[in-house]
Amino acid sequence: MLRINNCQINTVSGQISLPDITLEQGELLVLTGPSGMGKSTFLHWVLGDEIEHASISGDIILNEKPLNDLNVEQRGIGLLMQDVHLFPHLNVLDNICFALPALSKNQQGKKQNKQQRRETATNMLEKIELGYVAGHFANQLSGGERSRVGLVRALANQPQALLMDEPFAALDPNTSAKVSQWAFEQLQQQGVPSIMVSHDIDNIPAHAQHIDLGAYFHSTSSASHAKRN
Repeated sequence: MLRINNCQINTVSGQISLPDITLEQGELLVLTGPSGMGKSTFLHWVLGDEIEHASISGDIILNEKPLNDLNVEQRGIGLLMQDVHLFPHLNVLDNICFALPALSKNQQGKKQNKQQRRETATNMLEKIELGYVAGHFANQLSGGERSRVGLVRALANQPQALLMDEPFAALDPNTSAKVSQWAFEQLQQQGVPSIMVSHDIDNIPAHAQHIDLGAYFHSTSSASHAKRN
């Protein structure tokens, strides 16, 4: 479960006070709002990155563990961006092997060796009908394949929650609809709570929670004007 409580975003243009967020396993929250409203900034705050152009406060709790004082590596949260940066010198299979946790264990509880890690990665690809791209390199993938491989790689790292910043925006509408539906099904099946930033308010999944940041925005200039009058 991912919970975000008492979150307030302050920028030079105004303030956003978000309602409390609770995401159970496999649930999805979609954030929308005008450009520059702070959607991506919010994601990076949850991830644990240093925020330079805004001040954000609030409590982040993942599986009953407070995260605010932990760095990025300790939070157990994954990030999927619009541009999937696969290592160009590695094929798809090796990209996924690289993402597997260093201490991944086999059925006997021992650390996986190289061959076992490759078998794990292969099984992940084959399970979702992507085995045919295992030997392909990034420049040999279509946009839809790249997006799906990006999600598989993100999940290979076994995140306890996943953040997605416009992950399908670069795809044509038809491919975007298919790949996004596939992605949401994978996240539901694996029980990963997720937050996605999107500009496409017409294609928010029916099962998703939705927050429009614009509905909670209060302009600093408007407040100053009101005080003067």
